Amino acid sequence: MEKYKTISKLEVIELLKNNSATLLDVRTDEEYQEKHLENSIHIPLNELPERLNELDKEKSYVTFCRSGVRSKSGALILQDNGFKKVYNSQEGILTWSK
Repeated sequence: MEKYKTISKLEVIELLKNNSATLLDVRTDEEYQEKHLENSIHIPLNELPERLNELDKEKSYVTFCRSGVRSKSGALILQDNGFKKVYNSQEGILTWSK
């Protein structure tokens, strides 16, 4: 099985410019309300296993969180459930400006 790939913020931006991936925000509802990136899908990490049916296994996803720790868990959940194009953002939302 192909392992998810951790990529830099610049690589994430490149994927987004090319419409090659969708951002998957795995932070809590409170964190998401404080700040979020436009066009990202928000599914808190603790809800992700039960909500995988909301995502398309044929699409590419970049998981991200606050600082880059929970997003690794999110990427593993996707990978373990048959998602083939999974990326983990090395940097979290703290490094993104509005």
